[in-house]
Amino acid sequence: MATQRICFAQVSDVHLMPETGCRCWWMSDSPRHQLEAAVAHLNQVPDLHFVVFTGDLVDQADPESFELFQEILAQLRVPYYLSLGNHDIDTLGREGRFNREQFIRWCQRQFPLPLAPTGYVDYSLSPLPGIRLIALDASLGQFPLPQGVLRPSQLHWLGEHLQAVPEEWLILLIHQPPFISPTHMDAVLFRKYRLRSEQAAALHTLLADHGRVVAVLSGHLHVPRVYVQDGIPYLTAPPLVGPVSALRVFELDVNPRRGILRYHWVHLPEPGPRPLWHGLVMGVRRDRWGQIPLRAKGARSLPAVAQ
Repeated sequence: MATQRICFAQVSDVHLMPETGCRCWWMSDSPRHQLEAAVAHLNQVPDLHFVVFTGDLVDQADPESFELFQEILAQLRVPYYLSLGNHDIDTLGREGRFNREQFIRWCQRQFPLPLAPTGYVDYSLSPLPGIRLIALDASLGQFPLPQGVLRPSQLHWLGEHLQAVPEEWLILLIHQPPFISPTHMDAVLFRKYRLRSEQAAALHTLLADHGRVVAVLSGHLHVPRVYVQDGIPYLTAPPLVGPVSALRVFELDVNPRRGILRYHWVHLPEPGPRPLWHGLVMGVRRDRWGQIPLRAKGARSLPAVAQ
């Protein structure tokens, strides 16, 4: 069985905003500078195939910041794909903020966006042969409420769609992390900043049934996390805006039956003072680099891989 190597990157929680915008004290003084630094680094990554952005592209859902984001990303030399965060839209109709329809039209100016018939910013595409990229919109829309939710129409569409692509390896983008166990420590610590537990469990069941999952990639927490449940890797990204400014780079070696997902984070320079609790939001070693064995449903288990 032929094995293909794919290199891709994840950037999350950029929180781009006007330079005069109001920031939390622990955020970068210049999200623009951090995004430009990220693009410059990504342009130097050898054999990079694509980049995914897992939400909170901007901070205030304002058109000016979206235009600036697009202007900076025009310098990126590989395709990129976007998913929606809770800071990216406002459904209450307040002036000067994007709603879902405006966000969709803005995305369509940058990459093909084959929308799902769910009424939300859900889509599916194949960036490379054998790879399926799906983005789900878990934002409530009432800016900037942090809780994540998946509606019945979204879960129904996802289940049917995965049946149509049974041989493809899946990368799933969803801004709010879908912690699947209410007893998991992170599900308690971040209970208001995650996907609702019953919907996370339903999502996990659909992914387990599909049986070919490279990773579920999220952001939102501003804390990196990596864990594996039933062979499915769940990775929450470090934030670009801080307090730890970083991104992740992945190398995937995969064939129709199994693979290895290697990941490491790239720590970017952080202008300004660090908070005293800086070390607490860096995660542990496995949250920053490691490798995870993958296997398709029905394939024999792989030997354990040291991390």
